[in-house]
Order: sequence, then C-alpha cells, then structure tokens
Amino acid sequence: MANILSTVIAAAPETDLAVVAAMAGQFESYIMRGEVYRTVVLPATADGGGTGESRIQSSVGDVLARLHKLTAQSALLTAVQKEGLTDAKTQIEEATDRLPSHYQALMLREARARLNSLNWYLDDCSENRRECRVQYPFEIRNRQRIAEIGKALDEAGAAALATQLATIDQRLGSLLGGGEFVWDAAVAQVYPREEYWYLYALPVGPDP
Repeated sequence: MANILSTVIAAAPETDLAVVAAMAGQFESYIMRGEVYRTVVLPATADGGGTGESRIQSSVGDVLARLHKLTAQSALLTAVQKEGLTDAKTQIEEATDRLPSHYQALMLREARARLNSLNWYLDDCSENRRECRVQYPFEIRNRQRIAEIGKALDEAGAAALATQLATIDQRLGSLLGGGEFVWDAAVAQVYPREEYWYLYALPVGPDP
C-alpha cells in the first residue's frame, strides 16, 4: 500500500479565476437547476495547458473556496484579472440576490453532501489508519469548502450547519495530531492556522 501522502497542488490564480468566471456566467441557471455539481469547460490557456480543453467539476463551495483564495492572493493578479474578478463577483451576487431561497437551499445541500463524505472517510479511518493518513490532504478539502459555505449561509442555515459540523470537528479532533500545512506550502498564508486548524494536522497513526 502506498505510504506517500496525497498531494493537493494549488491551482494558479488564472485557473481559479477562469473557473469562477465560467460559473458566474451561468450561476443563475446553476442555482435554478439545483444540482450540487456542475462541470465547466476551460480552454487550454485558462488552466496552463498546451492544447485542447479541460473539464473541471465545480459547485457553490468550490466557487466560494476559489474566491477566498483569489481575494487572499489579490496582489498576484493583474489589473485585467482584478477587473474580471470584480465582474464575476457582481454576476454571482446578482444571481444569488434574485434567488436567495434557492441559493441557500443549494448551499445546505452541498454542505450535507460534503459532511457525509467526511463521515464516510472518518469511518474508514477507524479501519485503516495508514490509508486514512495518506488520503487526508485530499479528503480534508471537504472541510475547507464547508467552512466557506458556512460564511455565505443566512443565520438559520449557518446555525444548522454549525450543529452538524461540531460532530465532525469532534471526530477530527480526536483523530489528529500536530503537523505542518498539508497543502501546497505556496498558499499557506491564504489559510491562517487559527481558522483552518485542520489544514495543519495529520491523523495520528503509522508513519507514512
């Protein structure tokens, strides 16, 4: 069995922006459809590739996570990119303002799906701690996306999510030991340790 930790390589700002812009252009129809995940097609130039297109699965949580990262890395954006980011944010805000109840429901649906995924992962951890440790950097993406969703929920939704999240965090707390930032070190400053504590830990268990 592999012992090397899964690697989460941070997307370049231009890729994050391309995904956000693509989703922003169809955000109203995305919310109305009510399906958590949507695939966006990016031209090769948007994701740093050479030729052809790339398909990326996105969602509200993914968009919010990318917006958080882009905001924290604003110094890396060109003037044109900053303008594009502002335009995308405006499109998203207009769509969510027109469909607030649909938007809130979709975020809660995604949060529940990600909570379920985390629960399944933690269940597996009790049976195979080595694999649990290996997969942790990839699996914990769900927790960070839930965090960004929580910031966008209304008061009632945020309270309901917090109650469910408390159980997950208790399970994580009993599993984790100290550690360094588990994602690409280049973006560690985007995720302060105090708020994103679960990105600075690994499951206690066999050394990878």
